[in-house]
Parts: sequence; C-alpha cells; structure tokens
Amino acid sequence: MEATTSTVPGSVVRPLYYACRFTAQTAQNLLLAALFVKAGTSSTAAIELSSVFVAILIPAVALGAVGGAIVDRVGPARGYVLGASLRAAVAVAAVFLLADSTWAWAVAFGYSAVSQIFTPAEMALVKTLQRNTAGRMHSWLVALQYGGQGAGMIALAPLFYFIGGTAAILLAAAVGMVFLSIMCAGLAFILRSTPAVATQETRHAFGFRAVGSYFLRVPEAGYALVALAFRSTLSRAVVVALPLYLTHEIGVNGQAIIYLVAPGIVGLLIGLVWAMRSLRVEMARSVMRLSFLGMILSAFALAALDYGVSAFARYSQLPPVVQLEASMNTTFVVAIPVAFLLGLVLTTSLIAARVALTETAPRAQQARVFAIQEMISETLVVAPLMLAGIGVQYAGARPTLAVIAAIGVLGFVVMELMRVRVPTGRTAPVESTATAT
Repeated sequence: MEATTSTVPGSVVRPLYYACRFTAQTAQNLLLAALFVKAGTSSTAAIELSSVFVAILIPAVALGAVGGAIVDRVGPARGYVLGASLRAAVAVAAVFLLADSTWAWAVAFGYSAVSQIFTPAEMALVKTLQRNTAGRMHSWLVALQYGGQGAGMIALAPLFYFIGGTAAILLAAAVGMVFLSIMCAGLAFILRSTPAVATQETRHAFGFRAVGSYFLRVPEAGYALVALAFRSTLSRAVVVALPLYLTHEIGVNGQAIIYLVAPGIVGLLIGLVWAMRSLRVEMARSVMRLSFLGMILSAFALAALDYGVSAFARYSQLPPVVQLEASMNTTFVVAIPVAFLLGLVLTTSLIAARVALTETAPRAQQARVFAIQEMISETLVVAPLMLAGIGVQYAGARPTLAVIAAIGVLGFVVMELMRVRVPTGRTAPVESTATAT
C-alpha cells in the first residue's frame, strides 16, 4: 500500500534532518582523518595512502547505482537508517581493525560501499522535507557539509589526537556514527506516514532504463549531470595545481595560500546566502549555465589572465597602468578575484544542479537519480584528475588549468547544442509506473 501523504512537522523534522547532516559530516571526517593518519605515517605511506583513495573511489563507481536502487526499494527514510547503521558498523569495526595500518584500505572500501546507500537516501529525503522550494534546503545541506568537514577534520581530529592518538579519533567517529543512527531512526519514525517510507517492487526499483531516459529527456537533468562532473574535475584539479601555482607562478611560499582561500570562502558564503534566499527551480538552468561559464572563466584566468594584464600595461604605455603593473605581483592580484569567483560558482553550480534534480526527478526515482549522477561524476573525473596530476608535475599548473578549461568549453558547447534541440523550460517529469507498496 502506498504511504499516505501527511503534513510533515517542519519545526521538528527539518532541524533533526539538519542535525543528522552535520553529525554525519563531522563523524565521517573524523574517520577519514584517522585513515589518513594511519596510512600516512606507515613505513609505506605512499602506497597506503594511494590504496585508501582507490578504495574510496571504487565503490562509488561500481556500487553507486545499486545503492540508489536499494534506497528506492525500501524507501528513503528506511534507506537513511540502513545506511547510517551500516556506517556505524564499519566505524566500530575500524576501532579494532586499525591497530594495523594495513587494514586502512579495507575500512575505506567498506565505508565507501555502505555510503552508496546513505548518501542517495539523504538526498532523496529532500523531496519530502521541502516546503516550497529545494533551494533553501540544499543550501543548508552544503553549509552543514562544509561546517561538518571543518569541525571533524580541522577542530576535533587534532583535539582527539592530542588526547589519545588515532585510537581516540576512531572512537569519537564510531560514537558519532552510532548517535547518528539513533537520530536517523527517530527521523524515520516521524516520517512513517509520508511518501518517504513508500517502497517499490524489486523489479521496478532495480530498473535503470527509466532513470537513463530521465537524464536524456529532461534538459535540467542533463545539464546538472555535466555541470556537476565538470565542477568535481575543476575543484580537484585546482587543489592538485595550487601548491605549484603558488610557488612557481606567483612566487610565494605555501603560507600565502590564506590570501587565496579567504576570498574563496567569501565567494562561497555569498553563493550560499544568495541561493538560500533566491534560488528557485525556474532559475536552476540559468544559474547552472552562468556558473558553468564562471568555472571556465576562472580556469582560463588562472592560466593566462595575468599575461594579458601585463601585455596591456607594456603595449599601452599609459603611465599609471605601467607604474601599477611594475609595482605589484600581477599574477597574485589576478588570482585573488578569481578565487572569489571560483568559490562563488562552485557553490551555486552545486546547489542549482541539486535543486534541478530534486524538483524534476520522479519521486520513485530520486535515490537512483542522485546515485547515478554521483557515479557518473566520479567516473568522468578519474581520467582528467590523473592527467591533471601528471600535467601539473611535468607541464606546470598553467597548461593543466588551460586544458581543464578547454574541457569545460567542450562540455558547455555540447549542452548548449542539446538546449537548441530541446525546448527551453522545465520539462515535467513522467512519474514512474512502479506501484509503491
């Protein structure tokens, strides 16, 4: 029988959902910090760290679609509890297994595997919990993600390491995830008479043809898929290129990174506040398009804009411009506003894409849609990210960023050509024919 729709007590359920999000991010980053410390301080640190990163990536690519199907089968609320409970089980096991660093890859693999259930369930719940628009909720989720990452990785992990080493970090992560499981169970209980607990027959839940058709049929969905893949590629490429960019291109030491991180954080916060107050599904495609262009511009600017500024100063021979260019580090001055723009568009592209998927995807396909989007994004990122590392090492940061920008131009052109073929405006989703039980 299909779950009946009832009024969700927003004054209780949304704060509880946000508390789950923050707890999940904090505990996750505590666990990751412990994994990195264990792997990074072993006698074979390079191999151990590489194995951890690979172990995290493989389940995201191989099991993402299956995880989304499981959530659609049991319902997002139950999938949320299941995913949180499995995460807690892995974290508790890690307390005992990580006495030996050689098990770090196994913990990373197990945690990533069960997260393929937790993450799409978390995203699928937005469809039930939102009131009028998903923009505000997705903005809060991104803000709480960053807050949880800071709390777990930057604040609590060093504190617990000082108290009791890696064992204390692992214990704190396990306690946090057990507590998260309890909160998720409470949330599922509150949502027991809403569509969040609606189940589907197995043959419908594990059917992916309709989901593939959705991404091809709905313009916003295809745009979100490409935009999120490029966002992941660019953000990670910038992280890879940043150390060499600072030392070789700007000519400053690593401590100067704060001068680029600070404007990036300001841009991020402005993007969050704007999206929280103003972003609607009708605007999502335009915001994704502008953010896509902003990401391409940022990459090209980091690669070559300062050359253009210097050339203008040299050939214009305008005394104020020449004096200004001669008295400043042009590359550094250009990088500061670009960092602001990058922080802004990385945030708005993420939120706009998630809003588009939440609002246009059929309710019965929500978990699979988010799971497949994440799986495709991670798959498409692998090759460019490997090439980015090689390119930065042997060709330098500038050529690598220019190539990433060129990839973005190609993706943007493809999506704009599809836009010409498909009428502008949101295409109403065709609900799945699966019968909820």
